[in-house]
Amino acid sequence: MSLSSSSSSNENYVISDDEKLWAFIAWLIPLIGGILALVLKPSYKFAKYWSYLSISFFIIIIIANVITILLRFIPILDLFISILIGLGLFIVWILGILKSLQKVYWKPKVIYDIAQLLGIEHA
Repeated sequence: MSLSSSSSSNENYVISDDEKLWAFIAWLIPLIGGILALVLKPSYKFAKYWSYLSISFFIIIIIANVITILLRFIPILDLFISILIGLGLFIVWILGILKSLQKVYWKPKVIYDIAQLLGIEHA
């Protein structure tokens, strides 16, 4: 997962506190927060960026849940892998919350790749 941020194309763009709040909401509540921010604040570039990441993160959560359901048939691996996946998702979620509040255009590897497929504007 890449923890880098990019500001080269956004150096002149000033992110307001309201826009930061909507980016935070988008990430805080995956999918629903992202959709709300896209619908209610479509002109907020930073919130829109985080909305696409939020929707992508929700897709990752669904995939992770499917994997854990399939692993229930392997008794020893079930608990171990489920805990690892859950802990990993929780850490990424917390990192995203912190990055959105820091006004950073974060590009977590797989999540950002899915967001690009959904049509995220490059940061």
